Amino acid sequence: MSNPALGAQWQGNRLNFGLVATDVVCIRYLFYLDFIPQLGDAKSLLTGVLLDSNYQFGDVWGWQTAISGKVEAPVTYLIQLEKTDGTTLFVIDPFARESRGGESWGKTLGFTVNAENFGLKVISRPRGHFFQGIRRLPVLRPQKSAEEISSRPPRPEHRIEQSVVYECHVRGMSRSPSSSVSNSAHSGTFRGLTECIPHLKSLGVTAIELLPVFDFDENERTFPGEDTLKTLVNYWGYSTLQFFSPKQNYASDTENPVREFKSMVDKFHEAGLEIWLDVVFNHTAEFGTDGPADHFKSLAPDQWYLLEKDGSFSNFSGCGNTLNCAHPTTRRMIRDCLIYWSHEMGVDGFRFDLATILNRDASGKILDFPQLLWELRLDPSLKNIKLISEPWDAFGGYELGKASSFADWTEWNDKYRDSVRKALCGDEDIMEALKESILGSPKVFGSVESGRKGSLNFITSHDGMTLMDLVSFDEKHNEANGEKNRDGHNSDYSSNCGIEGATNNPEIQKLRFRKLYMFHCLLQMSNGIPMLLGGDEFGRTQEGNNNAYCHDSKLTWIDWNLAEKNSELLVFTQRMIALRKQHAPFLFSQQSNYQWFNASGGPEEFAPYVRTLHYEVTNSAWPGQVMRILINCFDQPVEFLLPKEIDWKVLIDTDKQPAEYVPPYEGSAWLEGFTVQILRGTTTNV
Repeated sequence: MSNPALGAQWQGNRLNFGLVATDVVCIRYLFYLDFIPQLGDAKSLLTGVLLDSNYQFGDVWGWQTAISGKVEAPVTYLIQLEKTDGTTLFVIDPFARESRGGESWGKTLGFTVNAENFGLKVISRPRGHFFQGIRRLPVLRPQKSAEEISSRPPRPEHRIEQSVVYECHVRGMSRSPSSSVSNSAHSGTFRGLTECIPHLKSLGVTAIELLPVFDFDENERTFPGEDTLKTLVNYWGYSTLQFFSPKQNYASDTENPVREFKSMVDKFHEAGLEIWLDVVFNHTAEFGTDGPADHFKSLAPDQWYLLEKDGSFSNFSGCGNTLNCAHPTTRRMIRDCLIYWSHEMGVDGFRFDLATILNRDASGKILDFPQLLWELRLDPSLKNIKLISEPWDAFGGYELGKASSFADWTEWNDKYRDSVRKALCGDEDIMEALKESILGSPKVFGSVESGRKGSLNFITSHDGMTLMDLVSFDEKHNEANGEKNRDGHNSDYSSNCGIEGATNNPEIQKLRFRKLYMFHCLLQMSNGIPMLLGGDEFGRTQEGNNNAYCHDSKLTWIDWNLAEKNSELLVFTQRMIALRKQHAPFLFSQQSNYQWFNASGGPEEFAPYVRTLHYEVTNSAWPGQVMRILINCFDQPVEFLLPKEIDWKVLIDTDKQPAEYVPPYEGSAWLEGFTVQILRGTTTNV
């Protein structure tokens, strides 16, 4: 057993255990009968196994055993370390595939162990990340056979360039009473999410990208001040506690969250939808020096974390610590984790939070070549799995274009986000940047002809304002976060259209919705992979909060009543996604040809005062076919001149309903302020 697999595996009648631990004299595994923890519960030790140096293979400790007879399964377990300095510590297995202790959202349960008889007790722990105790209890149960795994529904396997992505939060999708889940016990869970499939199918998206579902502690933060702040939590989950365990309270069946997660994936696959996960391999829930020591800190801190010369934790993540992605141990964990979630759990893609950290060396320096990203892309075990980078970190590590160029990843394109937002604010000197964005940012990712598909285009995401808030607020309104509105981005490039926040003014409402239609149109008509934020299809608001990470309330839950209230916006979003799918081969292939004009039909110009774009697309595979897209970012009507010899048909006018579409007359099309018009025609010059 020279290179044992890390974690605990129960396959057939065999148990295998592996753990990376340094400066350790011996290790003891402590086993207990499985239970759903309740405050005051006590459990006696079932059995313990002591490992001395005979079970040590370098920095890895491992053992295996065979089971004879009937064993009550599953079991829970802890690990006791006897360190070389004489201290004794209890840790949890960082590779555990399931855990206990987080079954009830918002409950602060913990565990203590009697040092004499190793009896276990469930306690109430304080909120915050200063708790120096046991927050979770790993679970071990028999694994599924290869035959059982292979019998699951096939993956949709959409090509990345055909993807339309919907970013959402498991809890937020069905937590609101307006979600109408069939059973209230399913609200805010993996099972509840499956009841959203009909909506997602009718919308036309091909994949959902879930905010973190790896186990995290929603109670890890403390918020000083008023009573209202006591309800604040780590809602988003960007603070991983257990990388291989799904979050328990995201399952309605808290006794087996793994089974419920797999069932959810199967239902999405049966519907032709992919599941992508937002993953956090840049830091952990152990925070900095004053944070808890759940596992890595006690096991081998110099292998798992980047350390300063004085031994303190480097903080390129902004969260107190930084994973050492240059070390083989951490790289092995990342690879094992991705393979587990894709192969056994069925996940189709991963979006890497603060991915620049994966490209820092042991000193924290950013590498010229993204070696780890390249290795993951070439790994045959991850073939056909989507890999998406958030190409920056918290301390200046901005690398847009590197993951795509060197490792054939897809990347969140913030330049696209900002240029589109600025254009719809009516900013000057922005049209050339908008053109670059519509083309898929070729200066960063390569031209359409190059075949690169690196840009994931988005206007909004979980991190920032919703689309409705972009047109309703000039400033962020994060007062409810308890940080005196200091948190969150200060530059959202938003415009309230005349009044800050909600209003009944019909003219302002009309302008806001005109911009919403325009946002959706530009997103779907741009080269790259479009991603929309859940709820934007019918105008969800967070009341101007651009950093709602700490709110588990109606502020972050999707209000499904808006689907009826803003039904015209929803229908338009569906039409735009369908239009994109229909015309993508014409617009975004290597045979596509773009020509750019000014509003009068002459050569393009990008003077600071210009706020229009006008371009034509032809495709050598469709001779004689032509499309023209007219974009007016002025607040006043603009006339666009077109070739008179073409019989134009209006496909989209963001200012009108389809029954009101008026085709260009005598080569002239008038567009209202903040409007896009998409035209299709046939030329005679074939």
